This record gives sequence, C-alpha cells and structure tokens, in this order.
Amino acid sequence: MANPLLDVDSITVRRGMSTVLDNLSIHVERGETVALLGRNGSGKSTLLEACARLLPIESGSIHHDKVSVVRPDGARSVSPVVVGVTLQKNGAMGSETVQEHLESAMSAAGATTDLLPFLEGFNLSHRRSDAMAQLSQGQARKVAVLAGLLPAFVASTPALVLLDEPSTGLDTNARAQLIEWMEQLRSSGHGLLVSTHDQEVLDACTDAFEIQGDSKRLETDSTTPPNHTKMVSTTPCKKEQGGTFGVRHQLRTQAWLTHNGVAGLLTLGLLVVLGDVNAALSSTQSLGLVLAPAMAIGLSGEAMVNLGREERTHDWRRAVGLSTPHSSMLPLLLGSIFTAMASQAIVGEAPINHVMLGGLLSIGVAHSMRYLQHSVDRLARPNAVFVGLLTPVMLLPYALLIDWLG
Repeated sequence: MANPLLDVDSITVRRGMSTVLDNLSIHVERGETVALLGRNGSGKSTLLEACARLLPIESGSIHHDKVSVVRPDGARSVSPVVVGVTLQKNGAMGSETVQEHLESAMSAAGATTDLLPFLEGFNLSHRRSDAMAQLSQGQARKVAVLAGLLPAFVASTPALVLLDEPSTGLDTNARAQLIEWMEQLRSSGHGLLVSTHDQEVLDACTDAFEIQGDSKRLETDSTTPPNHTKMVSTTPCKKEQGGTFGVRHQLRTQAWLTHNGVAGLLTLGLLVVLGDVNAALSSTQSLGLVLAPAMAIGLSGEAMVNLGREERTHDWRRAVGLSTPHSSMLPLLLGSIFTAMASQAIVGEAPINHVMLGGLLSIGVAHSMRYLQHSVDRLARPNAVFVGLLTPVMLLPYALLIDWLG
C-alpha cells in the first residue's frame, strides 16, 4: 500500500503562549479530498501552515509521502511531492502580473501549461497582463486559488494541495468552477486538504475532519484511490529562482534605489558636507569614511522583505518549494558606485581596490540583513526588532574590519 501523501502524527503546535493543536493526527491519501472543519480560531489555518512547513511543531511529526518534512527539533526537509498552497493571504506581490504569479506557481512543479483555459474558467483572461495590485479583492483571490491548484495540474506525480478557505470571496460561477477543478484533481490521484465553511465545497470532499477538542474523522469514502493521470499538456521548465524574481521586481518598483540608494546618497552627502578632511585623517579613518556609504546601503536591509510581507509572498514561496526573493548582485553594483563617488570626494581618486571592497561590503551586509529580517518576520513588530538588533550585530564587525584593513 502506498504511503499517504500527507501523514500528520500526533502533532502539538503552539502560537505564542497558547497551544492551538494538541496531539492531532490526520492523513491524506491519493485520490482524497479532506475537509477541515471547526469554528474560527480552532486551528484549521495553523494545521494547514504546519503541513506546508511554515510553522514549527512542539511534538509529533509531519510526513509528505514517506519523508519527514517537519520535526520537533525545528528541522525541515524539502518535500518529495509537488505542493500547491493557497493561504488566507494571497501570496502574490503587488508588482507581479497575473501570468507571472501563476507561472511562478507552476515552476515549482517543474512544468507549465496553457493558462488560458484556467483564466477563462475564472473570467480572468482579460486581466492576464495586469499587476496584482490592480485587481479587485475577488479577482486577486481567484489568482491565489489558481496558484494553489495549478502545480497539481502540471505535476507528473501525485501532488498535495493545501487550500485555506478557497471559496471565500468567489462568486457563484467561480465557486462551481473551483469545485469542478477540485474533483478533477482528486479523480486524477492527487490529495487535497481544504479548510472550509462552505457547504458546497464540503459536499465535494470525500472526507471531513473536525478540529474540536479530540479531533476525529467524521465520515470516510472508502473508494479505491485512482491512478495518477495528467489532465493537461505540459512543457518542462526550471524552478524560478529567488534572485531572478527579486531583481525583476526591484527594477520594476525601483525599490533598490528608494530603499538602499537613498541611504547611500544621504551618507555620501554628509561626507561631501565635511569638505576636505582627508589630510587630518589616518589611513584607517579615511577608509572608514570611503566605505561608509556602502555600509549604509547594506544596513538598509532587503527591500524585497518588506514588499513581500503584506500578502505573505515569502511564506507562500517557501511553502511551494521556491526560494525567497532577494536582490542578488544589485547591492554589489550599488555599493561599488557609491564607494567610487565617496573615494573621489574624500581621497581625490577611486582606486579599484576601494571600489571592489565597497561592492563586496554592500552585498555581504545586505544579504546578512536579509537573513536577520526573515528571522524576526513572525514577531509582532518585526521592523522594530530588526532595527534594535541592527547596531550591535553589524556595526562592531564593520569597525573591526576597517581597523584590520587600515
């Protein structure tokens, strides 16, 4: 007998000081659609996010197929199956077009297909090239639902689909289309776990699981799981990389200039105001001033982190197996340019070693800040904590570096 696509064994999940899920077990087989039921706040979204490897667990285990993907020690493993996810937030950055977001979702499965039939099914074909920020809430939700379903449609093996209230905000026709697609995926051998309050969606599920104290299976459809079959013609593709995504949207939104460039420009302006002070400085002090704009650029952090917080873009990408967006080599370019200008202003020339050092400093600090930003993302005030940690974490190593180089 094949392993379940999803096997949750006796997990306990805490959020803050509260235990949301306690010793809960559930599994999803191939060819099953399991509905999660329960009052608001009972833990349906928490369970889905834990299954998507987004939340830590206190005890128990979560397996995708036969691989343990979340463990109590905090370790996470890459899922061996294709995972499609729709969270309560839509997961798309405002500067993405509808087509770009759906292609990103499919790239997680390593294949693409013609989007037109799916867009027409949700009456979105005329919005294909529009930015997500230009859509209504209902249209944006349709795109988020499609992004959760499409990886399974193009997958070459049975996929796991996790949907959190997918029918919320959908009109009657769109809800009927959603149910039809869910049934197509189930009958083709995929497994679906769906949080819902919608009776129509519930009626389309093969099983229901209520999260209420001692969780229990309400009813079971004992039909034999179908063999996996592909429903659409596909074309192989590579997973979209976080750097490719990040650079595209940094250039599109000019966030790299308004977020990092302004910090470098302000620092450079202060150096210019100081005038000709190089004669009174030691070589170490002079180098510290030359590299100050590059350091400021890096210390500003990663603009893509802030851009992706509103709709939980980073969480969605992690859940489906895509790398988180980042600025790639842009800080290197920006740091080199500002170091050259600072060196010219202070020293009267721009030695190539200074320019290269400034670029390396910017990219190293910027990506370090990105990891720090992501590490505080789940806190109530992540930006405040990030700034509080900023000075002791990076300024002391900067001073030590300048002293060593000087």
